Amino acid sequence: MTVIQVKPPYDGPSSAEEERVSDIDQDRALVLAMPLRHLEAGAAVLEAEGSVVLPAGGPGDLDDAPRGGRVLVIATEAGDAEVPAATWSAVFAGRVAHAPGDQWPAGLPPTWVEERGEPGPVPTPPPPEDEEEEDDEGEDEDDDLPGPQSFLRVTALAPMPQDRWIFANELVPKQGRGGRSFVPHVPRLIRVID
Repeated sequence: MTVIQVKPPYDGPSSAEEERVSDIDQDRALVLAMPLRHLEAGAAVLEAEGSVVLPAGGPGDLDDAPRGGRVLVIATEAGDAEVPAATWSAVFAGRVAHAPGDQWPAGLPPTWVEERGEPGPVPTPPPPEDEEEEDDEGEDEDDDLPGPQSFLRVTALAPMPQDRWIFANELVPKQGRGGRSFVPHVPRLIRVID
């Protein structure tokens, strides 16, 4: 007779799990890039509501990020203040459910919502191309595309003191960042050593 042990359904983390972040998780951080104007507007939402929902581009590594883990944000479109470093930080509270065509989630930076307007209907994808006509040369071209818009909820969003900034060369090895700067299009879970 073979006995198979079935795990009970997962209902999310228990309160003990939420309060504890393992040593492994403390070495990892979710990294994303966002225009400075959205970060500043998001900080105001956080102050008023206790958390803020940030747009993430695509899902990236959101599903692998531990609740309570670090989020490092590279401020883009910051003019003279832009540096190739994570200059803002937050605490990951979780991924926000969203499907293409849904209304934007509550708690987004108003600057982001104003720039995008209300979400429209989901466009119909073009019919698939004939498999024989596809060429193998461009197979990996879509790997870096963000995909459907994803969102994450964070707390404690704030600029970091300059002595705590984490520069691109500390975030990702040179081979992985494509040169001097590193601006992820979707959230990436990386290992960070303080």
